Amino acid sequence: MVACGVLPDLLLRRCPICSLDNRSQPVHPYSEPPWELKQCAGCGLVYLENAPAYQKLETEFAWEKSWKEEDARRQRRSPILYYLSHALQSIPRELFHRDKLMSWVRRYIAPGQILDIGCAGGHTLLKLPDQYIPFGVEVSKELASIARARFSARGGDAIQGDAIAVLPRFPADSFSGVLMTSYLEHELDPGTVLKHVARIMRPGARAIIKVPNFASWNRIVRGRRWCGVRHPDHVNYFTPALLDRLLGAGALRVLRFGPFDRFPTSDNMWLVAEKPVSESANT
Repeated sequence: MVACGVLPDLLLRRCPICSLDNRSQPVHPYSEPPWELKQCAGCGLVYLENAPAYQKLETEFAWEKSWKEEDARRQRRSPILYYLSHALQSIPRELFHRDKLMSWVRRYIAPGQILDIGCAGGHTLLKLPDQYIPFGVEVSKELASIARARFSARGGDAIQGDAIAVLPRFPADSFSGVLMTSYLEHELDPGTVLKHVARIMRPGARAIIKVPNFASWNRIVRGRRWCGVRHPDHVNYFTPALLDRLLGAGALRVLRFGPFDRFPTSDNMWLVAEKPVSESANT
């Protein structure tokens, strides 16, 4: 486990990649009181040291609430960029590009049971054809209830809770694919989650991961005003090298993580990982 102590309603975390205790390190300049980011003296990961406990994410810091606060913060800090962004969002996305996630699911994940970790209200998996049976894990009580109703109509289910607690409930070799898009940056213990994911994936199954790219040029230019800096729900800030290191420490192998999947002009990076066919069900 990554925690090195407990504060009231908070976890005092070690580095989630190399487990180093960084309490003696200076507070990162992107911090915003009371939230303290640290850059690991060992591997270099920037992460939130005093993070909300999982229980706080169920209601008080749930995504549907924290996003509203983040949206208001962006409007205050960069009003011109904020209104420009919202104007562009009003234009149908299909006019400019395909739905990358759905395209990758069809390309890399075979039909069958598919799990979305951090599924929110379930809208993502509902885009897939009926050959995919949707399952989800969602820490927010409100969003998990919405997803459960939607997924049950398709023969699936959504379970409320943090992934560390929920994933062990699934049998080994259950899923042909797992989605972790806009999720690992929120997870207090991503290494343990990836071990659970490897266990419940069938041999040959794939996982699709999307996280903000802390090495992006936009982050370097905008600094603490970068869209990927969000307090307190973004607790890990991955670079391509550190995301690759996180995956390399587990039972999944990287199948796709090319230069254009982590291009520095993009605020996000994408990765496909695979459970090797030779892995046993109990790995």
